[in-house]
Amino acid sequence: MNQKRVAIYGKGGIGKTTISVNLALILASRGQKVLLVGCDPKRDTTRLLTGDSLPTILDSYDAIVRGEASISKALVECRKNLWCCETGGPKPGVGCAGRGVLIALELLNKRGILDQADVVLYDVLGDVVCGGFATPVTRGYTDRVYVVTSGEQASLLAANNILTGMTQVGGNIGGLIVNTRGFDGEDAYVHAFTQRVNVPVIAWIPYSQRIKLEELRRRAICEVENAGFENMAMTNLAEAVFESREPVRPNSLAQDELYEIIAEIGRCQIHD
Repeated sequence: MNQKRVAIYGKGGIGKTTISVNLALILASRGQKVLLVGCDPKRDTTRLLTGDSLPTILDSYDAIVRGEASISKALVECRKNLWCCETGGPKPGVGCAGRGVLIALELLNKRGILDQADVVLYDVLGDVVCGGFATPVTRGYTDRVYVVTSGEQASLLAANNILTGMTQVGGNIGGLIVNTRGFDGEDAYVHAFTQRVNVPVIAWIPYSQRIKLEELRRRAICEVENAGFENMAMTNLAEAVFESREPVRPNSLAQDELYEIIAEIGRCQIHD
């Protein structure tokens, strides 16, 4: 298998981490060597896998560079075939978190760690695509970008912003992952959006309270016995992400245009 490097973007709270962790677990269970990189100063990507927050790469960066510490302190094999790490960043309100991502990924690259995995997954902070948060794309550390969204207005606005930004910095867009919120007519908003931006949906994740409840117990849904449709949805997503398909070039929508699309669907639903 050729190496895959995948970046997961989306609005804060939309489910990027849930999706990234379950993807990592499924692929590792199939014998692929997976590296999951949390690109958020909150360092919360790996908690479902380790049970606690890992020390970040930036925590030990100076000592690693001086040869006084090993990067292995921040790089943990949390399951068979699955390694994870957190880039880290400054405390809230201090410094640039995006620069922290840049520094950490450059260190992983220079040490050859990115090249050792069959699959590298980046769980990237929120819906900002400037500076360091675009590092997986601008520095060539990823070959596909997937955007997580729901049919909610704020989520679609964020997805549109990400698609526009990624197009400008040369990101290869693989498609949308719809993490549904379960409200009536949600699919109509998503379908209208995908048609206008010319980006396909590669997977739908059904709304599930169980996923949230299991994560409160620090368990990923794909490791829970008898998690039927939730587990199947994550498995289908894993297969869709690694299908061979050409990247797409999104159409850029002005914010007012997207608002009007959303309003028009709302008016149609009221009349229905």
